[in-house]
Amino acid sequence: PAPSPPPAITAPSPPRALPDPPASSEGYRPAKSSLLRPSTAQAKTFYVYRVQSDADYAPENQNVANLAGAMWYLQNKIVDNRYERRFKRTRLQRFKLTTKAPQPLIDAGMDFGVRLAFDFGQCTGPFDCQKAFEEFGYPVGCNKADEFPTSQWAGKVFYNDATWYSLPGKCSSRKFSEHTAQCSLSEPGGACANPTGQGNCTYSYQAAGEISIDELEGIDSFAKFVAGGGWEYNNKTDHGVHMNFWDGISDAAACRGRLERAARLFDAKFHGNPKTWDLANPPCNFRADQFYAIAGREGR
Repeated sequence: PAPSPPPAITAPSPPRALPDPPASSEGYRPAKSSLLRPSTAQAKTFYVYRVQSDADYAPENQNVANLAGAMWYLQNKIVDNRYERRFKRTRLQRFKLTTKAPQPLIDAGMDFGVRLAFDFGQCTGPFDCQKAFEEFGYPVGCNKADEFPTSQWAGKVFYNDATWYSLPGKCSSRKFSEHTAQCSLSEPGGACANPTGQGNCTYSYQAAGEISIDELEGIDSFAKFVAGGGWEYNNKTDHGVHMNFWDGISDAAACRGRLERAARLFDAKFHGNPKTWDLANPPCNFRADQFYAIAGREGR
């Protein structure tokens, strides 16, 4: 079967305060001087979501999604497993993300880089992550769920505009357990308090609420639901047992209904925050041909 996009990493890393934009960029020495200066990009602020277990850790060196992308992932990779949800997922976290693309990326006509994959915090591609960082700094990456680098899902995504993102963090050439102080200096990632568009200051994030999968489905307890013979979703029959919330995986109207329920829950539970669709994601304008014409495709 075609490989799936990597799930959010389950190995926790200690929470940390976001750094201020580095004045001297100590340790970060990109070949392009433009990566040491603020860019002319417009900052973009929108919500992103992470399907998560009960563990708490930062979303850096991980993948997040817009709400449609998170719902697709939930349905296709988490709830279609009887007796337990895959990867011990229990909730849908929301973050308010602000991005500002580095100048080389803006000059190439894009606000986002390639959507990278991570294995326990280590960037695994596509192609050579470090070469891309050398050329473009550490921008937020994006892709439509059915387009490169996950085009194996073409024709199988019925959540409109489902989009995934990557948030490159410190020391992404190594797994979380192998981070060193020197690596964190030379590979700073893009997280900072106030994005400037410098190569190492491309995004900030803050927690903006969460809902449980139980809340989303309208059940009191997953354990009790399973004990009573329930099955959230069977991908062989396209139906659940004692539940119809996920029925109709390829029904665009049913997918839209599930998406709107999630949005309503967030809006009702966190009414002091901007509404879900008021901070909807901007278009993903990453172009693989243009990006790799500059960054190359080494490391295939």
